Amino acid sequence: MLLKMWRTCTLTEHTDKVLKQKEILNKEKEEESINFIEVRFEDSKWTTETTGYKSGKVVTKYNDKRKKDKIEYEI
Repeated sequence: MLLKMWRTCTLTEHTDKVLKQKEILNKEKEEESINFIEVRFEDSKWTTETTGYKSGKVVTKYNDKRKKDKIEYEI
């Protein structure tokens, strides 16, 4: 009887951890889903690529390798 109760308790704890992890993964997946992509061209070559995510993060990539990618967060 005690072993049966222990198994139930342990399985419940495991189930809770699995459900919590699934929620975290779903939230991360939703935040990382792309909201928009904008590409700007100049003289038939792309100069900047801006990607916006549903979480409010905006990443700007430059074709010029001397410039670093810019990451901003919109409110």
